[in-house]
Amino acid sequence: MRQAFVAALSLANLALAQTIQGGVEATEENVAPAVESVEVDAASSGVDYFPYESSQLTSDVITNLTNYNLSNVDVFDFNDNDTAQKRASRICKTYPSDKSWPARPIWDLLNILLGGALVEGVPTAAPCYSDWPQYNETTCASITSEWQTPSYQLSQPLGIQYYAFEGVSCLPPSLTRTGASCILGGMPSYVVKATNVAQIQLAVNFARNLNLRLIVKNKGHDFKAKSTGAGALSIWTNALQGIQYLGSTYTHAPSGYKGPAFKIGSGVQALPLYEAADKLSLHIVGGNTRTVGIGGGYTAGGGHSPLMSAYGMAADQVLSMEVVLPNGRFVSVDEQHYPDLFFALRGGGGSTWGIVTSLVIRAYPKKPVSTLTYSFAIGTDISTETFWKGIDAVFAKFPEYADKGMYSYWSISCFPDCSFAMAPQWGNNMSSAALKTLSTSLLDELSGMGITIGDAMYTDYDGVLSAIDGTWAAETEQGGVWNFNTGSRLFPRSNWDDPTKLAAQTAALRTSAEKAGLMLGYNVKAANNPSLNQSNAVNPAWRETVLHALLGATWSQEATPADIAAANKNLVEMMQPWRDASPGAGAYLNEADINEPNWQQAFYGSNYAYLYQLKQQYDPWGLMWAPTAVGSEDWYVTDQIDYYPTQNGKLCPK
Repeated sequence: MRQAFVAALSLANLALAQTIQGGVEATEENVAPAVESVEVDAASSGVDYFPYESSQLTSDVITNLTNYNLSNVDVFDFNDNDTAQKRASRICKTYPSDKSWPARPIWDLLNILLGGALVEGVPTAAPCYSDWPQYNETTCASITSEWQTPSYQLSQPLGIQYYAFEGVSCLPPSLTRTGASCILGGMPSYVVKATNVAQIQLAVNFARNLNLRLIVKNKGHDFKAKSTGAGALSIWTNALQGIQYLGSTYTHAPSGYKGPAFKIGSGVQALPLYEAADKLSLHIVGGNTRTVGIGGGYTAGGGHSPLMSAYGMAADQVLSMEVVLPNGRFVSVDEQHYPDLFFALRGGGGSTWGIVTSLVIRAYPKKPVSTLTYSFAIGTDISTETFWKGIDAVFAKFPEYADKGMYSYWSISCFPDCSFAMAPQWGNNMSSAALKTLSTSLLDELSGMGITIGDAMYTDYDGVLSAIDGTWAAETEQGGVWNFNTGSRLFPRSNWDDPTKLAAQTAALRTSAEKAGLMLGYNVKAANNPSLNQSNAVNPAWRETVLHALLGATWSQEATPADIAAANKNLVEMMQPWRDASPGAGAYLNEADINEPNWQQAFYGSNYAYLYQLKQQYDPWGLMWAPTAVGSEDWYVTDQIDYYPTQNGKLCPK
């Protein structure tokens, strides 16, 4: 009944100044933040809360606010009503232009209860535009100089790394279309800069009870701009920091795991975690990008890694999580507590199931890494057909290399003549001498074709941290861009076992590379790791693959929405031969095309029906929504054009 009551709240009441006992206006002076400190050892996971997790919104806090006669307390309360009733009552999310949009006094009250953590949505580049009150040429110059660095974007309340599918609403003038304006567009109207769990719970309850669109942003790395949404309330988890080593003999009671592990805040970036592990002579499974939040969409989507061929996906490493659910409750999630959500949160996609505040993840003894880089290209000594035979020889080694726990990152560029770059082939627990011995047969085979590798370089590193630092320079990481879209495919090992299938795959890859001009790929596998619980929502296609390949669409800085739509449509069509060559396989949801046909099967495989059922169970309101997330087909964003969906529109049920 609470939802019906809140929906019936007088708009006048929500517009008036909020009051406490005796009709006194509620202010920061007479209303404290809505938070209760609980014991750090109260978590059912058996792992102590971080300090920010012990600050929670509880039923007792709501009762106290009610007893204090605070206006509209129901707006901030939890909700545990019947699922069917909630689904039946779905309507378009309240939009800033709607009469039911909360008036400023109710936002002010939310800010008081949050302890001042509410930030009004203002485009990051607003100081570059004279029609915004923030206009300042000096500030604009500073913003422009930092705009394309991931560290700058992740430090901003509305900053994201990829703006294309937000809608390119407001970028510095020199980095967007000529004559472009600045609007809030697909960016949120308000942001909660979360520094404790209570603030997240308040935001979740507020958005759910007032039918607001809710989004979650960690570092904003998602290609499809999942952490944006017009008229939304955003929960920004970047400040949820903490790295705690649990010890070499740590025992995780729910799973029975014994060994080294870390508890990390969901806002922790990869690099600080690598550094912490390295100091203890340990490794953790993470990506090759320093600024990605390990506990955000990276792990939620599966998480590929230079270590995955040895230890499995990043999602496989999770032992437990602390999570705020869509009903506002804060719970521990592991094999024994909410085991269905433990399944879904590990690989079932971000911005879908709840807001993760921390994770316990497994660690491994530090081992050496060696790398090999080399290249070859079409030229006077290498014909086009010889080049592609060389590519076939490289690809033929993929099952063997993956089975040895290796990771290879490579690219094929055709502008117009084609070149291949291995950058790098990565050997886990392998010296350069061992890697050279392993690679000799391939290099000899290439030499026999007339492809002489003159730039082969072997390098030894003492572990993952130094290998990442030595392989990918920090300044090569880029953010704040909008000039590309990416499609991907996970090609199954079975293609290598069937000459006919392999020939079809080879032809499809060659044709696409020559048409698109650039193709990237990873030779990896999701290793079977008996010491882990790998029963999770990771796309089953990952368990069969030895090749994760990516193809891109690009456009100029002057591209119109119609131009972008045309490029995206062309990408869908160019990717079709890849789908035909790998029927029943899939794609990596974190690095895939937002326009992927039959995305439910492609991104989630045989898990989708079960995941959809769980989505209705835990989020019958459709509170958490993101493009291509589980259950997203039940909603749509208004005013979109085919092949170029953005977040600049109202979110409505279908």
